[in-house]
Amino acid sequence: MKKRLLAPAAMAALSLLATAPTASAAVTAPTGAKTVKTAAAGCELIKARENIKIRKSPRDNATALRLMYKNTTGCWHKGLVGGRYTKCGGKNWDGWGYITYRGTKGYVPNACVIPAN
Repeated sequence: MKKRLLAPAAMAALSLLATAPTASAAVTAPTGAKTVKTAAAGCELIKARENIKIRKSPRDNATALRLMYKNTTGCWHKGLVGGRYTKCGGKNWDGWGYITYRGTKGYVPNACVIPAN
């Protein structure tokens, strides 16, 4: 008897999952007087100030994974301290961001990205 009830219950659960909203839908979350655009939980949209290389690790001489083009948007996950750089007007800075851009995850200098509003 239990086997006969298991299949319909599983099908009902799967149909509920198919109709649930996805986490990647664009959402605006209020933060005080202005809103911040987000693409998923823990992700803030950012825009490249100029063409920048997405690196495998937070160092200027790390392997380049992809080029993020000027004025395109990506997803900012977290900031961290890494190797020093002078790109994008940074004067011996060491702040880096872990981002996702068109499916590539990697590191960019903080000075090279701004919030996408």
